[in-house]
Amino acid sequence: MNKKRVNDGIEPAKEAMTLFHIAKDGKITKTFRGQVSTFGAAVTMGSLKSAVAFFADKGASTVERTELLKAMYYVIQKGENNEYQFNESNFEPTNIFEYICRNDNNQTKEKFTDASLSVKLAMSFFDLVSE
Repeated sequence: MNKKRVNDGIEPAKEAMTLFHIAKDGKITKTFRGQVSTFGAAVTMGSLKSAVAFFADKGASTVERTELLKAMYYVIQKGENNEYQFNESNFEPTNIFEYICRNDNNQTKEKFTDASLSVKLAMSFFDLVSE
């Protein structure tokens, strides 16, 4: 874990909450918080590729895990380029998976883990509500 990267990622993660409709009217369902915690465990227990593949599919989840994946990727993109201009087409799960395949190393794994922590911390700026 890179504490500076986690801290620097909180503001972009907060932007991503609204950008990807995770936060609605200043509120986030508690299920999102649980899902973002699941991402870190999935990376640790499995691999980054398997965690991203899992989050790319909604499955039986009551929340859009894909939106959390997009939020993490947004945090990474902003961290790599402060002047990053959002383009929604870059946030398709296949594009995120391609990014991981092109950059299949421990540094990318750490970036996603740190981004997931930034997203989880950014959720504190919103009211957590039950569904």
